[in-house]
Amino acid sequence: MTERTLLPGKPVPVLHRSIFVKLVIVMLATAAGLTITVIVLFELFVKPGMATSRSLFAEYTRVLASTSPDLATAKRLAESFGFEMRYEGPAGDWETAPGLPSVQEVREHPWWHDSQLAPAPDGGAYVFFWDLGRRTMEAHDRMLWLLLALMIGIVLLAYVVLRRSLRPVRSLHEGVVRLSEGHLDVVVPSRTSDELGALTDAFNQMVRRIQEMLRARDQLLLDVSHELRSPLTRMKVALALLPEGDKSRQIAADVAEMEAMITELLELERLRDGRGVRTERQDLVPILREVAESFQGRPPGVRFIASQPEIFLDVDRDPMRTVLRNLLENAIKYSLPDSAPVEVAAGQEGETVTVRVTDDGPGIPEADLASLFEPFFRVDRSRSKKTGGYGLGLSICKRIVESHGGGITVENNVENSAGRGATFRITLRKPA
Repeated sequence: MTERTLLPGKPVPVLHRSIFVKLVIVMLATAAGLTITVIVLFELFVKPGMATSRSLFAEYTRVLASTSPDLATAKRLAESFGFEMRYEGPAGDWETAPGLPSVQEVREHPWWHDSQLAPAPDGGAYVFFWDLGRRTMEAHDRMLWLLLALMIGIVLLAYVVLRRSLRPVRSLHEGVVRLSEGHLDVVVPSRTSDELGALTDAFNQMVRRIQEMLRARDQLLLDVSHELRSPLTRMKVALALLPEGDKSRQIAADVAEMEAMITELLELERLRDGRGVRTERQDLVPILREVAESFQGRPPGVRFIASQPEIFLDVDRDPMRTVLRNLLENAIKYSLPDSAPVEVAAGQEGETVTVRVTDDGPGIPEADLASLFEPFFRVDRSRSKKTGGYGLGLSICKRIVESHGGGITVENNVENSAGRGATFRITLRKPA
């Protein structure tokens, strides 16, 4: 059985490591231990008691036989004490119940039917039959079956109780999984007031704190971006009044770079919660082909593959073009001199449409994969202008895709022979 992944590097316990399964195993072991204890007690105390009862019965039958009871007395004793008698001797043969074994059969099989042979004063013989052992064994078997049924019932009841009691743990697991996938709107219902309920409340409070911190961060970026618009506009006006020269051109380039960054920040905020996207039913294939063909003149080139001639979705054309353009810009920027063409593939499986952008570059460090779509995150820690960008392009891609109700992921190519490059995968749901 394979292990599912809850968080990167944190495997979820498989079935045999589950807390619930461990509790059920402990409960079963306890029930089995109780059953074994009952069996041992029966062997140690009940069976020796049965042997003592047989000895007392043998002594009683010898004393009774010495009184030479007749048939009437024997029947009265049989009704009172629950044993049967047979007599064979000079006074004739009789029995208290039909079909009782003869004296000869009892001599040949002395333990047949828990029988006891006793001599009579007149030279005859009495045979006493008492089914104490059979009754005791039947009671023992009934007791064991009853214990087994009770154990099964207790296990089933405990299973239901444990499953209900551990429901908050499963809810917390699902909440943590959703949170690790980036769904910050997760709320785990609190069903109990015990320690698990307190843990659920703490988790929900943690999620709310994370949401508040992220909102505060985004609001700060938005406020700073708005506030920078005015001084940048004044700087552009001042630059227009300066004489032409290398210094003024350098300052103008820096101002344009700052303005582009602020524009991307404002665009990132505009796309929050699906705002700024107006979808309509259209074919996705021509949109992807058009963007891919615009990069044909740039090495190593772009190759477009579509498994279906038409893939209709509810999308906003311009934002989707922005997503593909940003991904292709990154793929080409990080391509190596001997890299194969970047591949753009689109396909549909059931109600899911997948778009893949695969490059043949150096790949992405494993430690950076989880943070790649964060604002201002760049693999190049030096933030050199040679690698370009501000770390906002992939954040905008993620925001656009999520505004369409889809998702975007990235992984390194480990299946090809060279082990190079990375694949960005966009998944979109077809409308119902």
